[in-house]
Amino acid sequence: NDDKNIEVLQSFVENPHTSIRKTSQQCDISKSTIQRTLKKYNYHPFKIRLVQELSENDYNRRIEFCEEMMRRFDGDNNFFDWIVFSDEAIFELHGSVNRHNCRYWSDENPHWMR
Repeated sequence: NDDKNIEVLQSFVENPHTSIRKTSQQCDISKSTIQRTLKKYNYHPFKIRLVQELSENDYNRRIEFCEEMMRRFDGDNNFFDWIVFSDEAIFELHGSVNRHNCRYWSDENPHWMR
C-alpha cells in the first residue's frame, strides 16, 4: 500500500497537470485509491487563474489615459455622465483556455496564472 502511495505521489510530482484518470491508467491503480492517497497527503486540484498580462509600456499608457480623462473632466464636469460602463469582458491574446480542464495537483497553492 505504501508503494502505491509513493507511486501516485511521484506521478503527480512529476506531472502536476495530469488527471486522476490518466494516473489510474498509467499506474494501474484504481481511481478511488488515487483519490484517497491525494486526500491523505493534502493534495488539491488547484485551478488556473486568468490574469491580464501587462507589458512595460502598459504602465505609461495607463497613466496617460488617466491624465487625459482628468483633463477632459476639468473641461466638462459632466464628461463621465456620457460614458457607458458595461459588464466586464475577457479577451484572450493566446487563445482561449478551458479552465475546467486545467488543474494543478499540489499540497500547497502554486498561484498558477496565465
